[in-house]
Amino acid sequence: MIRRFVCAAALAATTTALTAAACAAPITGNPVAAEPAVTNSPTPDVTTTEESYPTPPSDPTSAPRLTTPTTTTTSEPPVTIAHRKTITTAPACSTFVTVDDIGNVTGTNASAEPEDKGFCSYTLTRSGNPAGIALVVLTSSLETKGTTPTTFEGNTAHRRNTVDTTCDLRIALTDDRSAQYRVLWVSLVLTGHDEPVCAVVDKLATKVFGKLPGT
Repeated sequence: MIRRFVCAAALAATTTALTAAACAAPITGNPVAAEPAVTNSPTPDVTTTEESYPTPPSDPTSAPRLTTPTTTTTSEPPVTIAHRKTITTAPACSTFVTVDDIGNVTGTNASAEPEDKGFCSYTLTRSGNPAGIALVVLTSSLETKGTTPTTFEGNTAHRRNTVDTTCDLRIALTDDRSAQYRVLWVSLVLTGHDEPVCAVVDKLATKVFGKLPGT
């Protein structure tokens, strides 16, 4: 889960001290009329997209974060949908993936972390030792930058594979760009496994994809 911390107390205290000091100091000289405020002409809005993706941690026990873009753009290429998945409300993680699913596919013991509206995170261990992280995320962002185009059961998909122990698969669920949950991300950081990590991701994605509502 993404936690935000706002440090406003120190700023507020500093502002109060400065204001008190300014009010206590004597003011000399003649009053001068303030110059009229300059109003700038409105600046046209520019839509930008902030690229983001799960980043494998140096410590497999520390979960990578998936941060969705702050804005939605039409820069993504058109998608092909052979099997449409319509999701209007983020379902509970256990309805489309379980710790047993994760453990069986990855050959590890999986422990679920607290979920958050389609963000499902699992810590993986093997013989009591850290083995990686699994993420299964429903989001509105396909995020194609830095990925390799592919397909998944006839749907547009994109893969990102940076090192041997990480793989990320992003699958378009619908061509409706207004859908809040239109993309499935399956990401894995996995060590000590004989099978290529992207092959494991594909197996996990198949399990999840089959449980999502749609045609």
